Amino acid sequence: MGSAFPRRLFLRAAAGLGATAALPLAARAERAQPVRGLVRHAAIGVGGMGASDLEQISGHGAIDVVALCDVDAANLASAAKLFPRARTYRDWRVLFAEFGSGFDSAHVTIPDHMHAPVMLAALRAGKHVYGQKPLTHTVLEARAVADAARRTGAVTQMGIQNHSNRNYSAALELFRAGHIGRVHEVHVWSDRPAGWWPQGVERAPGSDPLPETLDWDLWLGVAPERPYKKDLYHPFAWRGFVDFGTGAQGDMGCHLMDPALWFLELGAPLAMRSDGPPPNDESFPLWSRVHYSFPPNRLTMPGPLPLTWHDGGRSPKLELEELAAGPVDPNACLFLGEHGALLASPYLPPRLLPAEKFASVPIPAGTAVNHWHQWVDACRGKGATSAPFEYAAFLTEVALLGNIALRFPHETLSWDAKRLRFPTRPEAERWLSTPVREGWEVPELD
Repeated sequence: MGSAFPRRLFLRAAAGLGATAALPLAARAERAQPVRGLVRHAAIGVGGMGASDLEQISGHGAIDVVALCDVDAANLASAAKLFPRARTYRDWRVLFAEFGSGFDSAHVTIPDHMHAPVMLAALRAGKHVYGQKPLTHTVLEARAVADAARRTGAVTQMGIQNHSNRNYSAALELFRAGHIGRVHEVHVWSDRPAGWWPQGVERAPGSDPLPETLDWDLWLGVAPERPYKKDLYHPFAWRGFVDFGTGAQGDMGCHLMDPALWFLELGAPLAMRSDGPPPNDESFPLWSRVHYSFPPNRLTMPGPLPLTWHDGGRSPKLELEELAAGPVDPNACLFLGEHGALLASPYLPPRLLPAEKFASVPIPAGTAVNHWHQWVDACRGKGATSAPFEYAAFLTEVALLGNIALRFPHETLSWDAKRLRFPTRPEAERWLSTPVREGWEVPELD
């Protein structure tokens, strides 16, 4: 795929917006089936968060871990000690080619740029998929993955475990009780990336010797070739680099914008505008502030709803000071309503503001659900997931649209979600997808 807007992918992704507007997938896909008995599971990515996902998923009594896959042999060896009967693979393509009939489900917990290629391969093979956030690296990938999940009937879940935690459950209960009335504005903020991974940096010169355990070509996958640099990309710092990650908003937006889109039942944004610095060719900026405009509905005040994303330690200080909120979590979502405000964080109990006005309102305990086990149960035909790829793709798309806005500072980009167009700035459409390295083509993205 070149840098020009991929017409075939556009048509396929746009068709995926409606259940009746269907185009065939580029590759024949198998229907996923409910699993009877133990779920035979393949772990794709077993280091870092992949190890955590593997631990959680394997803790379900109905899981049998039959395959482990990682481009780093050290990660693979550590996981193999815990699951000595599982087959081991360095290349996920070999896993599917040699053992595709031997497993029912997979988790995909690898760098962002490889999410869509691997998830699409899994869905194409009729597997149930647990995919880490953000769902994909680009907007068009998100559309393609959601479309594939719908067509194959796979049970899917995005790894936004906070969606199932006690604090968000309690916040939702407070919101639905109507304490703050209809919402007229939302602010979402994160302390990332400062102190977590590098952003605002240029390409590092030179190269370093490759670790014996790492297959660098497999790690790069669809991304353009570049030299290996020790401790700069693998295993964690890749998040701020445009070739591999999605920056602070892509990483944390799926956690923190989740309550806004979920509680308010928002549709696709109408427009977005960045007030911060643009990314360079290598990495996302050190901080950003993106203003969105969403269509109103029964839960919001008349007129477009403004939602502002802040990262790099920025936050809506004025609004919080006016509410006398006091210290707040550096990662949170604030709903401003006609009767008051609701502060929701995945890490702290929710608060109604001003505190003195709502002093008599008890804060509910909320209900926690094991996000990973919910997916395993659904794979076995028991219940449904709360963050399936249909919703996950939408949540990811909103965050990724913010990243596109970064490239056009102080300019309002109108967005036509149905046609996948920026009517007033068609040049922005090139950022809806990225080129794929030769030899790594993905049928659904061709």
